[in-house]
Amino acid sequence: MFRLRAQGPLRSGALAAWLSILVPFLLLGGCASMSEEQCRRADWAERGRQDGSRGEPEGRIEAHREACTKAGVAPDVARWRQGWLEGVRNYCTPRWAWQIGTEGRSYQGACRNFDEAVFLRWYRAGQDVRKTRSEREERQREIEQAEKDLKKAQKDEERRALRARIRRLDEEQARLRRLLEAQMSGAPM
Repeated sequence: MFRLRAQGPLRSGALAAWLSILVPFLLLGGCASMSEEQCRRADWAERGRQDGSRGEPEGRIEAHREACTKAGVAPDVARWRQGWLEGVRNYCTPRWAWQIGTEGRSYQGACRNFDEAVFLRWYRAGQDVRKTRSEREERQREIEQAEKDLKKAQKDEERRALRARIRRLDEEQARLRRLLEAQMSGAPM
C-alpha cells in the first residue's frame, strides 16, 4: 500500500486532482464481473459452473459479456451455460436453500428452471431459523439489561416490576428455544 501526503496548498490541490482521476477508475473496476485478464484466460464452462454454484442467475452471462467487451473477448455462451446448468443443479437443493436462508443471504432466482417451489420452501424455513435466532439474541440482551437495572433499582416496587419482566422474558426465551429446536429438527440432510 502506498501513502499519499499533501504538503501545502499546491500539494493538496495536486492530491485532489489525482484522486478525482483515480477514484472513478477504482469504482469502475470493482463493478465489472471479470477483469480483462480473467476474460482472456477464461474457461467458460468452469466460470459458468462457479456462477451456477453460487446461485447467480442465468442472466449473469450478460455482465461477463459487458466486462469482456473491453478486453475484446466474447464469452463462449454455450460453454458457460453448460457449466452454469451443472453448477446450478448443485445449488438448487433443499440443503443449500436452508443454508443460505439461515445465513441471511439473498436468493437471486437461479432455480427458476428447476423445482423452485421446493427450493423456496427450504429457503424460507432457513430464514425462519435465522429470525428465531435473532429474536432469542434480542430477548437475551433485554434480560441482561433488566438484570443490570435490577441491581441499580432503589425501590421495592421497581425491583418487583423488573423481576416480573425478567420472568416474562425467560418464558419467551424458553418458547423461542423450543421453536428453534423444532425448526432445526426439520433441517434437510
